Amino acid sequence: MISYLKGAIAHKGEGGIILDVGGVGFGVAMPTPDMARLPGEGGEAKVFTYMHVQEDAIKLFGFTDKSGIDYFNRLLSVSGVGCKAALSILSALPPSELAAAIISGDAKAICRAQGVGAKIAQRIILELRGKIDTADAVRLPREAAADGPAPSADVAAINALIALGCSPSEAQKTVVRISAEGAALSTEDMIKEALRRMSNGI
Repeated sequence: MISYLKGAIAHKGEGGIILDVGGVGFGVAMPTPDMARLPGEGGEAKVFTYMHVQEDAIKLFGFTDKSGIDYFNRLLSVSGVGCKAALSILSALPPSELAAAIISGDAKAICRAQGVGAKIAQRIILELRGKIDTADAVRLPREAAADGPAPSADVAAINALIALGCSPSEAQKTVVRISAEGAALSTEDMIKEALRRMSNGI
């Protein structure tokens, strides 16, 4: 199994790249957001990969971080979801947004992926909802965050808000918005600020 590839980007095309690793060009299909984070042709890149072996072909699917490949594998564990559908879903929803959609039961968000209908979206929610950690849905926006775990205060605040009766999606969106503003709040203050905003419709 090929776990990751590191080399120069020989070509960037629609839906994937060719990565030159020691003079060998590997074709790697990738979600749109992951491709956008890569440098241009000639730039160096490290791509985490999933190798799909068929009778007549071997295909590589790549991601810029481990959360991408983790959620790709989770999607493949769902009955009726293949590599093409999983790639389409992660092109429409990065892992943090997909996690939030699963936790909140937002099938419409998952249906934004090309070729994914309501039946598959509901099945993804049904089969994965109990396997998603709230922390996965509390990542800061990609442009402002590293690949580390979500702040523990954020996770605790979201869990507390859900326990208070807030919807998971509303709690997640509000806490992420507050965190993205850069304020270092305790869990208690985060909960208070989130409740204030939600009650005022902010």
